[in-house]
Amino acid sequence: MENIKVNQIYMDGGKLAGMFRHKVTASPNPTFSWSVISDIPNNYQTAFRVRIYCPDLNVYDEEFEELGKELFWDSGWCEQKEQSMTYAGDPLPEGKELLISVCVRDAYGNESEQFKYWGYGNAFIYGLTDMTSAAWITHPEVKKRVPTCFRKDFELAEQPVDACLYVAGIGYHHVKVNGIDVDQCRLDPAHTNYKKQVQYAIMTDFAPHFVVGANALAVEVADGWRYNNTKIFDIVFAGRPVEFFGDTALIAKLVLTFADGSTQTIVTDDSWLCGHDAITDVSIFDGETYDARLSDPQWMLPGGGKDFVQAVITPSPTEQLVPMTVEPICEQEWYYADSIYALGDGKYILDFGQNIAGVPHIVLPEGMQEGHKVTMRMGEMLDEDGGLYNLPLRDAAQTDTYIASGDERDLEVWRPKFTYHGFRYIELDGYPCPDKNSVIAVALYTDIANDSDFVCGSALVSKLYKNAIQTEKSNIHSILTDCPQRDERMGWMNDATVRFTATPYAFDIGRIFPKVIGDIHAEQRADGAFTCCAPFLFGQYPADPVCSSFLVAGEQSLLFTGNYEIIKQAYPWFEAWEQSLLSRSDDYIVNYTYYGDWAAPAYACRSFEDANSAVTDGRFMSTGFSYYNCTALARMAKQLGNADKQAEYEALADKIKTAMLEKWWDAASAKMAGGSQASQAFSLWLGILPDDAREKAAEVMVIDLRERNYKFTTGNLCTLYMLEMLAKYGYVDDAWKILISEEYPSYGFMIQNEATTVWERFELKKEDGMNSHNHPMYGSVYKWLYSTLCGIKPVAPGCAEFEIAPHYPSGLLSAQAHVDTIKGQVSVRWVKRFGHTCLYVTVPFGTTAKIHLPDRTEIVGSGSYHYQWE
Repeated sequence: MENIKVNQIYMDGGKLAGMFRHKVTASPNPTFSWSVISDIPNNYQTAFRVRIYCPDLNVYDEEFEELGKELFWDSGWCEQKEQSMTYAGDPLPEGKELLISVCVRDAYGNESEQFKYWGYGNAFIYGLTDMTSAAWITHPEVKKRVPTCFRKDFELAEQPVDACLYVAGIGYHHVKVNGIDVDQCRLDPAHTNYKKQVQYAIMTDFAPHFVVGANALAVEVADGWRYNNTKIFDIVFAGRPVEFFGDTALIAKLVLTFADGSTQTIVTDDSWLCGHDAITDVSIFDGETYDARLSDPQWMLPGGGKDFVQAVITPSPTEQLVPMTVEPICEQEWYYADSIYALGDGKYILDFGQNIAGVPHIVLPEGMQEGHKVTMRMGEMLDEDGGLYNLPLRDAAQTDTYIASGDERDLEVWRPKFTYHGFRYIELDGYPCPDKNSVIAVALYTDIANDSDFVCGSALVSKLYKNAIQTEKSNIHSILTDCPQRDERMGWMNDATVRFTATPYAFDIGRIFPKVIGDIHAEQRADGAFTCCAPFLFGQYPADPVCSSFLVAGEQSLLFTGNYEIIKQAYPWFEAWEQSLLSRSDDYIVNYTYYGDWAAPAYACRSFEDANSAVTDGRFMSTGFSYYNCTALARMAKQLGNADKQAEYEALADKIKTAMLEKWWDAASAKMAGGSQASQAFSLWLGILPDDAREKAAEVMVIDLRERNYKFTTGNLCTLYMLEMLAKYGYVDDAWKILISEEYPSYGFMIQNEATTVWERFELKKEDGMNSHNHPMYGSVYKWLYSTLCGIKPVAPGCAEFEIAPHYPSGLLSAQAHVDTIKGQVSVRWVKRFGHTCLYVTVPFGTTAKIHLPDRTEIVGSGSYHYQWE
């Protein structure tokens, strides 16, 4: 029996495990790391051996019912404690599924077994390829909001044993081979500023769909983020062109490999045909219309597309074409209707019990006549009469329509391809007598959820945690959006500054955070400033100074995944952003602000709809984040071994701190910038106050909170900071009261009002302004549950070391959390019962933890530990 085994393998900081598609690296020298499970305490790695295999196309392994394996590279046994290595062998073969096997030897001489079979947890693809032989093509007469169907016929003399497709249809594409779906992922490729960069998806595992003789490769391409024409865009842009808007276009390269090792390549060129099919209108915001009367099922089959025309070659729409390495968007949870309510006039409201981002999956009625319409309108709120209340969607129609052909072309089931919606409810029209199996809500999000979990003795707070995680899932669609439902869905970087400190606890950020950093850099201009949203649609240039999310993503990548390469690459970009703020400062005080501590409860804002804080100076927030940037740059410089940069930014941080204290600090009252809860909390969180004044400043904060009967005045950034500082300075019971309140303003008030995700504002409103009911900025509170209540904090790059410092509110009897890290699962559980408090801690293999107890601190190695005190 094994007493040690490799549990998970990571590549370039992200898990290899995933749904439907192998992970891709764009690096010729990818970095691999791994977590290990051992039943021996205080254990660690002393040596490792990594082997990489190619599939043997001429051998079929009967035992595992798969292709055989041919050894490509063997590291041999390497004596090393760190559970990672950077590949340094021969050039990796492109477009091939490669299997990686990791064996480790522990401190006691035990060796793990190697993986023996192919799978989505230990195979990867090297994605760099030469795409210069392929041309960008488009329809000679592009129709906006109507997908273009591209097709290519070709002959095969023999059955291929392997196939790899490199494809980018912008905005979104969907691929079929001989009429068969070749991939289960949705809304490819990842959204970027297409002018600066387009990412091509890589698909494998579909060689059996080809046949000897005639074949057809079909790619349907819709606008996606390539075009939007809602009214709010016209108002916001006011003549400003959006860099990445344009016509739909396609580039693709298909490489087929045969048993003798020979290959055949098909690329996009002007020999391809193109046309249109049954989708007559589609928009991310408005939904999709499918008219079966226009359907030609033959268009995607060999010899089909009789009315198609020749595609035309078009200039490249992008400066850079690269592999898509971020995880794809996949179908995730399926939700059946909890209830069905008849509105009358043949309309029904289906309540799925959970607010999600996704699409409906409808089992279409039998016997529909030609022209019969089935319409689904999606929404996240109901009006008093039980119908949808969709005013908060503004100009997003969120409506999917199926029009019947009345013949054999009608589909049995339909699921929109090129849109997604934010919804809990569907208004169904044109569907007689629906039941709970008639329509299913299918969640769509980027496949990065991990196995972390939290639960505690408070049912309300456990529900809050679930709502926060559901909110995060609803806002991960290759970019990290602000909302999934209204006509916005942008990557707002001000909200993300606190959000990005929470995300790594419950999601695999190894690939998506480097993508976000790249997305921001794509919007960065010569002076170092970037824009509020990335990719840039809404917002301002330069971005609000609170957008330290740029640097937070880098630091969190290093801390949680050990990714030194991203901070090494991005360090000059981070520097440039801070230098742009310093250039917009007067005596180290940043001289502009847009949002600051945004969207506090309405009584703490300038007005009901003006979400700027009325109690916290925006320039104070701006300058505080300039200080934070300098401290982050100093920390990253230290990790990179750059002592000069470390000293430079430590000195700059001191100058900014001095300027902030001179301008805003009142020593007599221990108040900073007027003493609002946010000002006190942010100052304490930054660590800029004099050491001997911090306890008093925390007392000022908590007194104000209590005098207001816990009606806090903090916004999207400082609410989390206040919760953290309350616990740090001995007021965890006050923080707990905020979390368990059910009166306005509170998370409990949302839940009392049927919330299954976290709202944008704490108010229950009926208007079309800031009224999203699925908004992650306040959802970042789940970080507090992991890092403060259960006390789990990684404190060294790659989760090599942890600090375990739980807090124990007097009104709570139990809490437990499990964090899925790159080193394995770290767990904390504490309970109060029978007159004792018991603490249970599990530390992953190869790591250490400093555990804080009431009377002492212990530093321990891997294993499980139990402590008890009265």
